[in-house]
Amino acid sequence: MKIDKRLSRSVFVAKFSEEDACYEYLSDVKWECGYSCKRCNHAKFCSGKKRHNRRCVKCGYDESPTAGTMFHKLKIPLSKAFEMLYEISTSKKGANSIWLAERFGLQQKTTWLFRQKVQHAMKSSCNFPLIEEVHVDEFEIGTPKKGQQGRSHSEEKMRVVIALEYRNGKAGRGYAKVIEDYSSDSLKDIFEVHIDKNASITTDKWSGYSPIKKEFPNLTQLFSDNGKNFKMLHIQIRNLKNWLRGVHSYCNKVFLDKYIQEYFYRFNRRNHREYIVENIITRMIKQLPLTFSQLKISAI
Repeated sequence: MKIDKRLSRSVFVAKFSEEDACYEYLSDVKWECGYSCKRCNHAKFCSGKKRHNRRCVKCGYDESPTAGTMFHKLKIPLSKAFEMLYEISTSKKGANSIWLAERFGLQQKTTWLFRQKVQHAMKSSCNFPLIEEVHVDEFEIGTPKKGQQGRSHSEEKMRVVIALEYRNGKAGRGYAKVIEDYSSDSLKDIFEVHIDKNASITTDKWSGYSPIKKEFPNLTQLFSDNGKNFKMLHIQIRNLKNWLRGVHSYCNKVFLDKYIQEYFYRFNRRNHREYIVENIITRMIKQLPLTFSQLKISAI
């Protein structure tokens, strides 16, 4: 069973309001390339204890569609999990854990944990580096204070570097990462992970970018002129900040990278929103389950 990519929210909810429909979809995606027993790798199976389960005919291992996925041992009905996924990935401004808890009648800790799993699945694969024309800049998140404008050394502010691709005069894909400082060692990470070596890169005149030219020879530096030479990039910086303030009000530095990943997962698929729900469900099926403690540790 495939998700109709044109489904509206009401039709999506109606389609997956029953647990059986959700399990059927998970089963189709999980074993779309064929069955292989997790214990003995045998390829033949028969029906398991529950509908949609598969039992290995060799060792007898009975496997659920949720086993070994991020849906493993959910404390909420699968139908609610699907609907929350729809809200998190397609709502214009996103959905925080407090709003989800109120909407679905759940504890905030439960919806927070589920959102953390979704954010983990939204992490970039790093398989599609930015190409052609790319602009890079840094910015800070935090309340500005007198004498701390620009690249301040305030410990209360969170520092982020952003890279945005340009295609035919329009914004393409983008990525951002939290950094500790504005040194070359901190800044170069986004270049190495998310930017193609042959891309035409433009940054401002900050000295921290100069050493990076050794590995990225097509890097050019010019004066920012208060952002006028990087208009589209600064629009995205403003949009990201407004999204964080509007949806989440406050974001602890420990979790900031995850929220940035969520923002750009949605941003990079803004022209293909009809695929986003199917994509995130598939990602959660392909990833191993995570516990509350594992998610807390991974954020530190």
